[in-house]
Amino acid sequence: MGEESFVLIEKKIGDLVQVVAALKKEKGALAEELARKDGEVRELGRKLAEMTRERNEVKERVEKILSRLDGIEL
Repeated sequence: MGEESFVLIEKKIGDLVQVVAALKKEKGALAEELARKDGEVRELGRKLAEMTRERNEVKERVEKILSRLDGIEL
């Protein structure tokens, strides 16, 4: 192997090191984004549960009111 072969190998290894570094950086950014999205999903799930509870309470109250109105003789 001549000097040119070693230079080519060194360049290819350098390029690979840069690609690996870029991929690690991207992986970190994606992990952070995933953590944020997981938090958003948990918060939306909490809000959905709260709104469902409130809707059920309102439905119950309306049904009671309608039942009382049905009991009134006109």
